[in-house]
Amino acid sequence: MCGEENNPELTVAERKKILRKKAKTVLKEYFSDRELAKAASASILDYFIQSDIYKAAPAIFGFMPMPDEVDVIPILERALKDGKKVSVPKMIPGTNQMDFYEITSLEHGFSKDNSFSIREPENSSSLVKEIPDESVLLVPGLAFNLSGARLGRGKGYYDRYLSGVRGKNISFCGVCVVPVITKGIPCDPEDITMTHILNEYGLVKCSEGLYRY
Repeated sequence: MCGEENNPELTVAERKKILRKKAKTVLKEYFSDRELAKAASASILDYFIQSDIYKAAPAIFGFMPMPDEVDVIPILERALKDGKKVSVPKMIPGTNQMDFYEITSLEHGFSKDNSFSIREPENSSSLVKEIPDESVLLVPGLAFNLSGARLGRGKGYYDRYLSGVRGKNISFCGVCVVPVITKGIPCDPEDITMTHILNEYGLVKCSEGLYRY
């Protein structure tokens, strides 16, 4: 996907806008193939549950996928089955911030009362106040590179939340499909870097600075 988004004469915001448009087009086409998307989700599940970071994690922080995002619901279901704590985000109304709430089921206790029509835990769920050491946070995004740079949707929910995460050996794991892993990701100083990239071909530990512009 590399191209005009790497033009140094453009601002970071302009470059991000170009790459977002490209990535959305790629993802829309990819996830329109339901069988391909289902196979990618199954492969991602297999790689993740076999990983050391999953085995060591007491808690998995996931997300409720949008139509153009990897379906991580099977991961969350497996984590619950394996006795791990599972939490998903809920947006704070009127802000570009979110909190995570622990859930015990993927079947009930959710609503779509938000501007993105994303499933969110109801207020009866338990607010996560502290993230246990060695937890894994699964992070969606439009595009990533192998040094862990991430392109989000532009609202800053995850960057704000992750910037406040403190703990020992906590993994930030970007979840995506290979077509949106690209060399150049325009970055601002406040953008949070992933420690791992999880895709349909495996789990990659990021090498900071490798491909980051």
